[in-house]
Amino acid sequence: MGLGALSNVIEILSAALSGGTGGAYRQVILTYDTDKLILPVTPATYKVSTAQGNKIVSITQVGEALIFGMPKLQTLTLECFFPALIHDYPFVVGDTKSPAECVQQLIKWKETRTPIRVIITGTPVNMAMAIQTFDYREQDGSQDIYYTLGLTEYKDLNTPAANNDKAVDSTTGLKERADNTQAATSATLVQKGADVLDAAKKSYGQYSHWRRIVQSNDLKDLAINNISKLRKLVIKN
Repeated sequence: MGLGALSNVIEILSAALSGGTGGAYRQVILTYDTDKLILPVTPATYKVSTAQGNKIVSITQVGEALIFGMPKLQTLTLECFFPALIHDYPFVVGDTKSPAECVQQLIKWKETRTPIRVIITGTPVNMAMAIQTFDYREQDGSQDIYYTLGLTEYKDLNTPAANNDKAVDSTTGLKERADNTQAATSATLVQKGADVLDAAKKSYGQYSHWRRIVQSNDLKDLAINNISKLRKLVIKN
């Protein structure tokens, strides 16, 4: 192993052993439908880029002026490696899949042309994203596969207002409000799942409701496995 790779491993080991709270390691969790991949080794760093579509225009007798635009899509960059199973690295905190399996799963998700959910525990990162770029390589003869994963935020343009089939009021020219009474008062039993994300998907149809399950059941770790008992939870829209 070269000095550069050794330094990278030491940095990742240090970050993994010191990450998280209450003894829980920070994890990067990627989900698509019922599939999930917890990155075996948590990247030492992650980079989120945000931008605004502001424009600078030139005004006669005034000069340049700034016009504020709308937010642009956020991007996320992750760089790390998938460890070969022949190594017994102490800093593996995610799935124990082979590097080839991890690569194949990411390529498969990318080619579905649909968003995945990306969560970095203990951080603000919890977004639906598209795999924009995925580069990988092997170095130092270690059989580990190093990768750079670039993701772009996905925004769902299918808004509830667009699906409102209520009649248009002849006076105001507006549609009546959609009836949400039943959804607001219904009680849902949180179904058992392999973990919190799986339970949220089964119960509510979306992974994004995982916080409700964690808070209602006093769970300490998002990636906790083998949940045997979960309480009832009332959805308040």
